[in-house]
Amino acid sequence: MTEPDTISSSQIDRHLENVLSDTDGVGLPLIRETVNEPDDRWYGQLVVNSYVSLTDTPDLEIVLPVAAGAELLRGYVRLRSRLLATLADTHPHSLTLEPTPALLGGNYLYTAAFSSLHSAPETSSSDCFEILTTVLESITEAFARSYTSAGSADSDSTVFFDETAGSLGEAAAVLGATLAGVDESNRKHFERLGHGLSTVRQINWVLETDPSGALVIPPTLKESHLRTHAQQRQDDADHALDTLSATVDVTTLRAFVETGVSKQD
Repeated sequence: MTEPDTISSSQIDRHLENVLSDTDGVGLPLIRETVNEPDDRWYGQLVVNSYVSLTDTPDLEIVLPVAAGAELLRGYVRLRSRLLATLADTHPHSLTLEPTPALLGGNYLYTAAFSSLHSAPETSSSDCFEILTTVLESITEAFARSYTSAGSADSDSTVFFDETAGSLGEAAAVLGATLAGVDESNRKHFERLGHGLSTVRQINWVLETDPSGALVIPPTLKESHLRTHAQQRQDDADHALDTLSATVDVTTLRAFVETGVSKQD
């Protein structure tokens, strides 16, 4: 089985740099800033580790572009979140953006994420495109509801986390598993694993962030409710990983899970 560091974050960074070199002509430094700001490649690594868990002969040429695609989609989510924070707030702050460059940058990022999937084998290419299309729909709908329902006492922040960060993590895990030819019985466990881990990660980040910072979440954030939800999603992820261990070598995947959830996005 491949060692955990065979496909590193720095390799994903180098692949992203090739993509981002095209943004110099676009004239939107915001794109490069948004993608490069995270100090890890957690979603790309989730793609890689899910892929590696199902194959003894990982192919860098196949998995690296898809891992980069997950990071480009992560950039889209981060940029769209900042844009909606700009639209929702009445006073400028460190996250304030000019709407037009932010919209153009977001369009570039999700288009680039789709383009990265062209390296997927023909047998899994259509499945990968479907995965990305589904997660984009979930994320954009969640942002739209969060913005239009601002101030509503009925808004549920846990749904927002599930449909944004949870959907992104689910897509990353399933993209990696799909590249390796996952069967339908195991696919649902990768879905639960990625969804749970990513939701927990984002909730932890929000709970640890200065409350004066701009965050695009429903206004009725209850810390105890979020912590309970995070524990439920952690239990889901743990159960999915334990179930997978009966048929899949989850050594590298478990090591990734144990070291990655506590880091901030």
